[in-house]
Amino acid sequence: MSVTVRVFSGEDVEDPIFPLIRRLGESHKAVRESHGNFSELHENIMQLEKFILSLGQDREHATTILGTLTAETISGLHDACRFWQTQLDEQFALSLVKGEASLSEYPPYERAGELIKRELALVSRAQPQRILFIGSGPLPVSAIHAHLQTGLPIHCVGRDSGVTAVARQALQRCDLDGGVRVFCDGNGDYDVSDYDLIIIELLAKPKKNILRNLRKRCRRGCQILLRTTDGLWSLLYESTLERDVRGFHVKAQQLIENDQHISTLLLEAAGSAASDIRMEWLTGIDSDTATQLVRLMNRILEEETTIGFPGPLDDETGNGLMGKLDTDVKLGYRHVLVASKDGNIIGQLILTPNSSPNHRHMAELTRGTIHPSFRGGGLALLGFREVVRKCKELGREVICLDVRAGTMAAIWWQHFGFKPYGLLADYSRVGEKKYQGLYLFQTTEDLERRIKEIASEVRRVPNSSAGWPA
Repeated sequence: MSVTVRVFSGEDVEDPIFPLIRRLGESHKAVRESHGNFSELHENIMQLEKFILSLGQDREHATTILGTLTAETISGLHDACRFWQTQLDEQFALSLVKGEASLSEYPPYERAGELIKRELALVSRAQPQRILFIGSGPLPVSAIHAHLQTGLPIHCVGRDSGVTAVARQALQRCDLDGGVRVFCDGNGDYDVSDYDLIIIELLAKPKKNILRNLRKRCRRGCQILLRTTDGLWSLLYESTLERDVRGFHVKAQQLIENDQHISTLLLEAAGSAASDIRMEWLTGIDSDTATQLVRLMNRILEEETTIGFPGPLDDETGNGLMGKLDTDVKLGYRHVLVASKDGNIIGQLILTPNSSPNHRHMAELTRGTIHPSFRGGGLALLGFREVVRKCKELGREVICLDVRAGTMAAIWWQHFGFKPYGLLADYSRVGEKKYQGLYLFQTTEDLERRIKEIASEVRRVPNSSAGWPA
């Protein structure tokens, strides 16, 4: 495991954390190859944890250190920590089974109890009755604390039959097998539809696939607690990327504090989060609205270049864009629809009536954007209903738009009934790359009819939803 040296005050000085990282990697490799001592790996991880704790929440230091390490090095650290944690838990669980230890002697027992207490406080407004842990290890101590603190039966699902077998034995030995039950599901097909609170363990992976499955299968209103990490703790534990929680709204979060190394996000599926969205046609763009619109665009532009810009906007470009939009809105040249939740803009769509005398029956849709956390939540139905209403108000009978071909946005527009009428090979250029553009149209009357069809489909399939094109 190679480690890059960083520079301090103009001199080449090795940060004390790098020798620890090297030793940890070497000891993990030795243990996996059966010629090393597990206690050495344990000691190296303990030293690294102690060093991380000594730095506290020094984000600047953390960013610098993480920036010097390769993705391969960090992935190796994650594998080492996962192996260490699983082995440690299994050894203690087997000691429980043999009667050689008691549950309260488990080193992080109290810390796990405090974590569960903080996590349950995040969902205190809706008392859960059915709780599931995803990613159960050999000793499901978090699930045990959840049972003890709520009095509810707790279910855990893991992917390794050998690990779940050890967990069952440990629970039985502690007389907790009636309150905490462990199941094995190696294919990720476990039925989650009966649970109203699901906790995703820190070591459960891959998070992206787990969340995608929950988004499709969990019941409406189900609350999800996602454990992740931050700062230098991401050397040992894999942090969840923002793109992995796409389709979920972060309702609340519990950040790392004291000796904890876990942050917890309270997630709400986009379909549930969209239940109290406010739709509004703007009469002007004040400074706060401008800031929020640019922030939304920049969030999209972090991952996509489909809304006319190659990357996030700087202040000057953003201010100029919003100033022009404000003028056009006030003059009636353009109409801006925004979707807001809790006072924050999470989506926008611009409707531009054609000003030519011979084309006053037409209008154009542009810049349809939605924050990734709310995609797939049914906002399209709300947004297009407003578009239909506004087009009728303005006497516009035909709606046109153009979009980069082959994108998810192009698929969604056509899902809502927009029909292609042209294809432009050299539609847009990002750097040296050229993209095709697809030109689409639909009558206002047909769009209204299509909205009713989709709404009917959604009602027939309770967990389905229709997203707003990005």
